[in-house]
Amino acid sequence: MKKSTPKSHRRGQANEVLSRKKFHFPTETVDFLISRLKSIGVNLAAVETLVGDFPDPKDVVFFEVAMEKNKTDETFLVTGNQKHFPQHPKVVTPAEMLRILDNL
Repeated sequence: MKKSTPKSHRRGQANEVLSRKKFHFPTETVDFLISRLKSIGVNLAAVETLVGDFPDPKDVVFFEVAMEKNKTDETFLVTGNQKHFPQHPKVVTPAEMLRILDNL
């Protein structure tokens, strides 16, 4: 079954993650990053809801957006928590992403 994930939910989730105390990002930095993402990011009005084994249901939206964008452009989901996502060649660690970028 295909459903869509509202944009407002995706933005709220990104803001919530970046605002976590463990990252120690100042509020101004989070606000700036969210603002930049809105201005340079790709607006996906709706994404296909995917079914899979996700230990944290809140992480599903990140995988959905990455896989939707990957249909038209080479896209990666960069995460420090690979265990929260299905094994997929487009789900990479920050170190793996740096290696990918170094090889461009």
